[in-house]
Amino acid sequence: MEWDGPVSGPAAEPGRSVWFLASDLRNGGVVGVYRGLAEAGRLLGWRLTLLDGQGQRSSLLQFLESAQRERPAAVALGGFDAQEFLPQIQRLHAQGVIVLGWHAGEKPGPLPGVLFTNISTSPLAAAQAAADYIVASSRGPVGVVLFTDSRFAIATAKTRQAVRQLQACQRCKVLAVEDISLAQVQQLLPDKVAELYQRHGKAWTHSIGINDLYYDSIGHPLGKLNASIVNISLGDGSLSAMRRIRAGLMQEATIAEPLHLHGWQMADELNRAFAGQPPSLYITQPHLLVKRTIRDSYLSIGYDPDNGYRRAYAAIWFPRH
Repeated sequence: MEWDGPVSGPAAEPGRSVWFLASDLRNGGVVGVYRGLAEAGRLLGWRLTLLDGQGQRSSLLQFLESAQRERPAAVALGGFDAQEFLPQIQRLHAQGVIVLGWHAGEKPGPLPGVLFTNISTSPLAAAQAAADYIVASSRGPVGVVLFTDSRFAIATAKTRQAVRQLQACQRCKVLAVEDISLAQVQQLLPDKVAELYQRHGKAWTHSIGINDLYYDSIGHPLGKLNASIVNISLGDGSLSAMRRIRAGLMQEATIAEPLHLHGWQMADELNRAFAGQPPSLYITQPHLLVKRTIRDSYLSIGYDPDNGYRRAYAAIWFPRH
């Protein structure tokens, strides 16, 4: 696999202070991105501050208000919708603070007036990959329940695209779209699974969740029902998900994002912003992980493409003259 990202850009801007506001550190995707950013930040000589919202909007609001007082060079939004905090973000802009995000909008790229850039794979590509996998790997009637979290624009975009793809399949039926907050999965999912199975029975053959977190809590209720359902996630390739898939337990596939790479991309985009340059517009591709494609190394560090991204970014930041 060859590097398909940027090969030129500004030299390192050391000594910067960056705040990473995590939506919830129970979300493996957010954790993976922060680890990549921290690794790249050490190389760049930055001071990173990690703040955990624990799934609470009030905590994220408090962090953004603190940033207005403390004025770091940049604030990175990790896994929550920027539009929900537009007044606070606009005040940070007015103070000269750079704001960018990961999964902070419904699609990757700049969000004028809000985010310098939003880092993500294409949500539409992820949804298509999941729907294609279901169609290709199944025979006979397919009944799908989708689990989403409407607090996030990117989750809504993924879910809508998955529904569209499934509706194009003549033997597929969308049984339900369930809006369950990721922060309340453990409390709400067991009863919801029992209710869904009572309503649909064996017509329910597949699930698509917008995050692996749903399947952290689905094993016990499905086991009690002795239900055989193929569970697939649209993101983000968490360590627990890959272990489940390798073991053949309650999850068959995840559409993984290169989380560490996204952390390094976040560092590069910030470095461009600090240097007064535009974002790179680089968009990575999602990757379908099933039992046979999960490498041993992924179980400790997550899906990490072997495309030389660390060397490529370091060569931009520290050019040899």
